[in-house]
Amino acid sequence: RSPFKKDKSPVRQPIDNISAEERDARTVFCMQLAARIRPRDLEEFFSAVGKVHDVRIISDRYSRRSKGIAYVEFVESSSVPLAIGLTGQRVLGVPIIVQISQAEKNRAAAAMNLQKGGAGPMRLYVGSLHFNITEDMLRGIFEPFGRIESIQLMMDSETGRSKGYGFISFADAECAKKALEQLNGFELAGRPMKVGHVTERSDASSASSFLDNDELERTGIDLGTTGRLQLMARLAEGTGLQIPAAAKQALQMSGSLPFANLPGAVSASSAMNLPTQPLATHCLQLSNMFNPQSENEPGWDTEIKDDVIEECNKHGGIVHIYVDKNSPQGNVYVKCPTIPAAMAAVSALHGRWFAGKMITAAYVPLPTYHKLFPDAVTAIQLLMPTRR
Repeated sequence: RSPFKKDKSPVRQPIDNISAEERDARTVFCMQLAARIRPRDLEEFFSAVGKVHDVRIISDRYSRRSKGIAYVEFVESSSVPLAIGLTGQRVLGVPIIVQISQAEKNRAAAAMNLQKGGAGPMRLYVGSLHFNITEDMLRGIFEPFGRIESIQLMMDSETGRSKGYGFISFADAECAKKALEQLNGFELAGRPMKVGHVTERSDASSASSFLDNDELERTGIDLGTTGRLQLMARLAEGTGLQIPAAAKQALQMSGSLPFANLPGAVSASSAMNLPTQPLATHCLQLSNMFNPQSENEPGWDTEIKDDVIEECNKHGGIVHIYVDKNSPQGNVYVKCPTIPAAMAAVSALHGRWFAGKMITAAYVPLPTYHKLFPDAVTAIQLLMPTRR
């Protein structure tokens, strides 16, 4: 088999009769991108899961430097869940974060609200943010809802890192309300955001439901001893911080928090890596397994299938496999009996060279896989190679 040769990017052709909602359904939002990344780099990276129609890297309007975020539009909407499965893979040495995008839909909703007329500016609190999130990233997420007057991400003066919360002021209250409705609880970098109104007079019970510890100290809200301990435990989840032993004991004695819910000691380095890991499922897609243009021997797809089964049997086996013979990317779809087996297969195969090409392994959401291959729903028998 001859190595796969990449061709030049095709000239972009306009896609007619496509609504904003349809275009949005084919688009993913990318974060944590390398500063030197180019559209061509993203196109090559995502071509493993589908044909890319357009790449738009967001740049600073003054310096023209990349903000580390981009929108990637595919030709087919079925490529979107596969692209999200690439979260955590490295592009130019940096783990990428891929999420679903609703930018066009949100812009339309914001435009309708503006036509109805707003009630003036409104300030929102945004909390429970990963410490790697920047103001530019927040702007890229919130700006589609309407014009933003200011963004203030609270920083630690000693470490220079984000405290995990900040404030966003919208020019129009209706736009702010729409952002709150759509983004409160929205998972960003592996953590659900907390978005709430900032009012001049808020009672302690409503404010304490979303304010972070630093903000509580700034505003002087008194939660009481148990309340602060509960808040400490909640904020420690997923941060890599260990709750002091005395605090753990106090919570356990009070019954306010089960023993199993108390986070243990996790190193800061491992915690920082958690959000960049892709969400593992039973199913995966292997790309660059073959070049359909050079495969002309009878039964070549069966040979590919047997090779994959033999390799995956070393890591827990598979219960379903499909070789997409017409796929330009050389795709093979696999379902494993367990998630650990799928993780072991991805770890063993991703980045490995096969027939002169580097394999890309990406997780596929289980509902998406079952929609593509209904017969895989009831597949439980481990497969064996057909050749003896």
